[in-house]
Amino acid sequence: MLKESENKRTADDSCDTQMERAVRQHLVSSGHCGLRDLQVRVDQDIVQLAGEVSTYFLKQTAQEVARVVCPDYQIKNSIIVREPEAGNFSGS
Repeated sequence: MLKESENKRTADDSCDTQMERAVRQHLVSSGHCGLRDLQVRVDQDIVQLAGEVSTYFLKQTAQEVARVVCPDYQIKNSIIVREPEAGNFSGS
């Protein structure tokens, strides 16, 4: 039998997992392909975003998507903006 504190933590983990899925789904469906590979972790009342994007706009967009999904959560945006290196563009 689980103790009350273990039951609460299990419920919190389940809620955190659901929120992670919701944030990821909104990032994927945002229309910005640069947001699809970001990492999302929710721990109690903190949403942590990590990964790399090519523009500051995408970093801010990811943060705002998380804020819409989890309006009462603190957002920790650890996304790195890394512009593509010269010569890595395909095209003319």
